[in-house]
Amino acid sequence: MLPTTNAYPEYIIPDLLASWPWHELKIWPWIKKQKTKLMHGSRNSWLAKSPNLFNMLLTPDIADLLASLAVSIQGREHLCISCDLLNLFFAFDEYTDAVNEEETTKIASDVMNAFRNTSSSSSNSKIAEMARQFFERTVALVGSDTEGTHMNHFISDFDAYAKSIIQEANDRVNGHIRSVEEYFILRRNTCGAKPCFSFFGLGLFIPQDVFEHPLIVSLAESAADLIAMTNDLHSYAVEHARGLDGHNVITAIMHQHALDFQGAVFWLSEYASTTISKFLADQKNMPSWGEQVDGGVEEYINRMARCVRGADACSYESKRYYGVKGAQVQKTRRTMLKLRKTGHIIF
Repeated sequence: MLPTTNAYPEYIIPDLLASWPWHELKIWPWIKKQKTKLMHGSRNSWLAKSPNLFNMLLTPDIADLLASLAVSIQGREHLCISCDLLNLFFAFDEYTDAVNEEETTKIASDVMNAFRNTSSSSSNSKIAEMARQFFERTVALVGSDTEGTHMNHFISDFDAYAKSIIQEANDRVNGHIRSVEEYFILRRNTCGAKPCFSFFGLGLFIPQDVFEHPLIVSLAESAADLIAMTNDLHSYAVEHARGLDGHNVITAIMHQHALDFQGAVFWLSEYASTTISKFLADQKNMPSWGEQVDGGVEEYINRMARCVRGADACSYESKRYYGVKGAQVQKTRRTMLKLRKTGHIIF
């Protein structure tokens, strides 16, 4: 494992998405101006009542990621609820990182109840009220897509995400390090990619049986794995410093394959290339369901792919992982580990 002294080594960060065909990220020029509007708008009262939370969430990296996810979304309102979704994930992750399994279970239960009952305010829980307002606006905006909304595809995926966070908390308490294969099975849910994918499938009128086709499922798993890999690579130094690196694929690789840290990072790079090849092969072999459905499926795949690119791109923009050196790290592919310490964002 890694040393716990001040003498941390410099290490190389490979470009895990070097062969990923989706390169261009469209920037919505109005998104940064939206911060003031959202802060003072009654539609996001949970932000207005929590200025410290608001300032942590709507940072430039979140806006850039959001822009990359929303390239072909229909308009500004869709972009607003997309922003809300990412903020909800950020808050949920920070809340649950700082508490035990019992408290995580309670938070997850409150959020799921808020999704299922948007008519009842959950003002006693900030995170639950965030969830309620977000989903209420989502249903109002894309409610005509009954195939997506009333089948509860998004709710089911978010539920799986919430339950996986509980399992992660349990692993953390018990100091359990999973094998790489077992890790990815859990991480596909803990990274939050699948509910993001199903959310961006709303409004595309894709039938449930198409969502459940083996190739669509395989594409979603590969895309989720790539998001998990890039996030784990970029977040490792911060997680190590906070003592949270037990739930990270690099730790799993080191543990299973008896590799040092840099060796595990290079192993991950090879695995990412293999995963990209699998995604592209699945896309090429996609069957046809007719012109209308095929158009929705094509856009759905592109949205998943842009999620992958956006997750990587925003890690360099964010001060959360590299401070003000994100652009330098992206250019040089080098950074250093940090002194181990503790600390979480408290709302």
